Amino acid sequence: MKDNSIFYATDLWFIILLLFVMLVVATYVGMQIGLIRKPYAAATDEHSVVIASVLGLQGLLLAFTFAMAGSRFETRRQSISDENSGIRSVIMMADLYEPAERQEFRKEIKAYLDTRIKYYEMDFNPTLLAATREKSRLHILTIWKRAVRLSRNPENQLASEQMIPALHEMLKVQEARHTAVRDRVPDPVVYMLFSLSLATAFFAGYSGIGRKKRDWLSILIFHFLVVLVTYITLDLDRPRRGIIKLNDMHKMTVDLRKFYEEAR
Repeated sequence: MKDNSIFYATDLWFIILLLFVMLVVATYVGMQIGLIRKPYAAATDEHSVVIASVLGLQGLLLAFTFAMAGSRFETRRQSISDENSGIRSVIMMADLYEPAERQEFRKEIKAYLDTRIKYYEMDFNPTLLAATREKSRLHILTIWKRAVRLSRNPENQLASEQMIPALHEMLKVQEARHTAVRDRVPDPVVYMLFSLSLATAFFAGYSGIGRKKRDWLSILIFHFLVVLVTYITLDLDRPRRGIIKLNDMHKMTVDLRKFYEEAR
């Protein structure tokens, strides 16, 4: 799913509200078509093969989508932890250099750390986020070039043997984090989930036409539960918006500022 996807760019509350309304409308439409086809609809009930199959497919797709979103959420969580470890290692490796070079390393490391903190705390704006990512990439490339230049001096052999692998690992982790942020549940999977939910709502109204009274309370509760699970699933898949965020891992990144000051 891309950042410019209409589905991803649309506010989640609007999507969920629209889905709930569509489920209620689908149920009502099912009831009306059931009235028109009463001789056939009255012969079907909630235990029919069709509605049972659709309910099963809906439950399976809900579980599948939730698992996909949860897996990606954990990957993002781990990527932040790995990047924090990488930054901590580079801060420590700077101590192996002479004071003048050490200060230059730490100056760039601090700039990189501040940029990464800013990157997490920014609101969802693809243009500004891309600019901030590019800025952090330039900071780490500056650190890398300095380490490579100093590695040509035999006196820095021990420091270079420690710093260059640490920087290489941090570059890999940074790229992994950016990949994890962009790796989301594909749009077609979400559209299929919505389609099955609407189909279930339609058949719930259609097959219940034989009843003397329509139990709208149970129908609305069922639709609400479907919408609630869908909301949590999609919220897991939106790292910058919603109620589920990685604030605990981000706090660890902010705490690196204190570690940086103590290591000076």
